[in-house]
Amino acid sequence: MDTMKILSPELPQQPAEYRNTAPALEERTENAAFYSCDFSRRDLAGNEFAGVKFVGCKFVSADLRRADFCDTVFENCDFSGALLRGASFRRAIFCGSKGMGADCSEGYFADARIEQCNFSYANFSEAKFRAARFLECDLADASLSNCALKGLELQKVRLARAELYGTLFRGVDLTDCDLAGVTLSQDLHELRGATVSALHAAAFLRALGIHVK
Repeated sequence: MDTMKILSPELPQQPAEYRNTAPALEERTENAAFYSCDFSRRDLAGNEFAGVKFVGCKFVSADLRRADFCDTVFENCDFSGALLRGASFRRAIFCGSKGMGADCSEGYFADARIEQCNFSYANFSEAKFRAARFLECDLADASLSNCALKGLELQKVRLARAELYGTLFRGVDLTDCDLAGVTLSQDLHELRGATVSALHAAAFLRALGIHVK
């Protein structure tokens, strides 16, 4: 499979380091690395982050609405229940992280890689994806409705029972994704121009009342 070019984060070689204890943050944080810091339930709405790495950090139920993350890496972090509505992620990597039930609606993901993450039950409705890739992620029961796609790759992604209503997947290869029980419009127009497996196609045809022998 040909993969799209995604720009990598530009991180400082000698960032300021913080370990175990989460410091108070200014409205803008740059050139820093946080290890095992707990930002759970913090109000970080509208904060800006640039050239920052988070490893093993917690953002459980944190308020990150409209936060801006540029050149940022999240390794083994926890965003479960976090409010990320309208947050922006540019040149960002999520690896081994989780965000079950997180509100990522109206978010912006550009040059973003989300790898081996669990965002089941998360809300990505009305998000914008531009040069973004989900690899080996769990998005079961998540909402990806009414999203705008300008370059999205989904590789080995679990989308079981996900809401895909109103999102046009034209040009997206879904052949190795789990699409069991996904919510689509009655005419399945979301899948026009997408690539699906033969098993997917048979299931969707049955949903249209067409019997496949």
